[in-house]
Amino acid sequence: MTWTVSVIFDHMVVDETYHFEKEGEAAKCKADLERKYRGQRLYSIKMEEVE
Repeated sequence: MTWTVSVIFDHMVVDETYHFEKEGEAAKCKADLERKYRGQRLYSIKMEEVE
């Protein structure tokens, strides 16, 4: 299993995607990206498990 963290622009278009082998690394990346894009309403961050 791998994990992806995606930055989604305007809640429709994937702007950036990062891939991780460990859930903990993906969660840290998600938290860092949420801090980076805080206050920018057009961006959202999504973390998914991929088989």
